[in-house]
Amino acid sequence: MRMIEQINAEQAAAIRAAAEKGDAKAQERLGDLCRFGEGVRRNVDEAETWYKKASDQGNWDALAKLARLYELSRKEVKPSARAVEGLYQKAAGHGSLLGMERLADMYLKGRGVNGTRADAITWYRKAADAGSMHGMFWLGLMYENGIEVEQDYAEAAKWLAAAAEHGQDAAMSNLAVYYEEGKGVAQDYAKAAELYRKCADKGIAQSACRLGSLYERGLGVQQDYAEAMKWYRKAAEADCSEAVCRIGDMYLKGLGIPADPGVAAQLYVKAAEHGSWEAEIKAADLMSDEKSPAHDRKKALELYMAAAAHANVYAEYRIGCLLEKEDGLEKQMEGFNWIQMAAKNGYKDAQQKLLVLGFSA
Repeated sequence: MRMIEQINAEQAAAIRAAAEKGDAKAQERLGDLCRFGEGVRRNVDEAETWYKKASDQGNWDALAKLARLYELSRKEVKPSARAVEGLYQKAAGHGSLLGMERLADMYLKGRGVNGTRADAITWYRKAADAGSMHGMFWLGLMYENGIEVEQDYAEAAKWLAAAAEHGQDAAMSNLAVYYEEGKGVAQDYAKAAELYRKCADKGIAQSACRLGSLYERGLGVQQDYAEAMKWYRKAAEADCSEAVCRIGDMYLKGLGIPADPGVAAQLYVKAAEHGSWEAEIKAADLMSDEKSPAHDRKKALELYMAAAAHANVYAEYRIGCLLEKEDGLEKQMEGFNWIQMAAKNGYKDAQQKLLVLGFSA
């Protein structure tokens, strides 16, 4: 969705007056206001009316916006995908950047009737060449992932850099990873830190987390555990589970703070609850350690089970190791079955354990 400037009712009234006098740009603008409820009551049907009026006067961005309304419509009776595609094609053919972008998006997602992902590349490139940061960004992603083109990180970096220079924050965040990992560009931790900071200051949680990691490791910046914790906390406040996990690591290792395995375990569990498989395993490992103050065998088994449900072979092995120590033949056999499963799924420690026990891996 394109962001539009916040306006008040008085400004909206002035735009309406211009639209009613036939100003095509004002008609498009009023369509935006009605669609998003800015300065006026939200009314999608009225937005459609004003986009039609503007597009009838040759306002091709308005035509692309009309097509977008139809594409997103939940009405039972609405224009077909072919009709929507045709509107985007018309807008794009008349030089509308928005039309080019939306047509490419449609083809990339497989929603077009007459176009393919290869056509998506064509339209993203046309949009990018005309100055579209959306086109630049998606060209970068397609080169990064080898979608309809040969995978080329250098080419991906070029387009991501172009998009970042035009103000695309997601492109800047991705480009920072390229500099950190030396992917498509010369590895440059200082440049990565610079870009991560810009993105983190704009509220991109993953960038804040990765900046924290650079401070923790002293890469591209002076090693500073307090600064690392600051950025991890900022990311964690934005629900970044990886950052919560990293804070747990710092408590576990005592980096800049007193070591506290109990707090680390709590943080790992919290991160796991928000989808971090890494934290799920770390919490389970910590809680399964009988020497750890955070020891909780029952919770550890529960976390390993959750990880195993997502085909984590290490978790399968650890479940087996815990269960084989249980009293009772039934539990021990269940543990052996888990170890066999991990071995069958390629986990080398499980395979070695079976060989030691005299069984074929």
